[in-house]
Amino acid sequence: MFYRMQHNMVSISPADYLAPVRLSRSRRSVHDQMYQVPFARTDIYKYSFFPATVRMWNALPASVIQFGALSSFKAGISDYYGH
Repeated sequence: MFYRMQHNMVSISPADYLAPVRLSRSRRSVHDQMYQVPFARTDIYKYSFFPATVRMWNALPASVIQFGALSSFKAGISDYYGH
């Protein structure tokens, strides 16, 4: 779902709910489509869609994030997680 949001495949824009991470310098371990993890005071919110998904999204390598087609993204996720 988050990939679809990033690529305007659904009518939910991440910009309406999330703030992008502003990187001061380039690092190999990050990509330019990272978001700040929303603050969660409770575990119920901490493990809800946006906070949990942003943590997973931010952890993905740039090579997976940059796939243009959903099928390629899914294949990249499978390769990354070894499935």
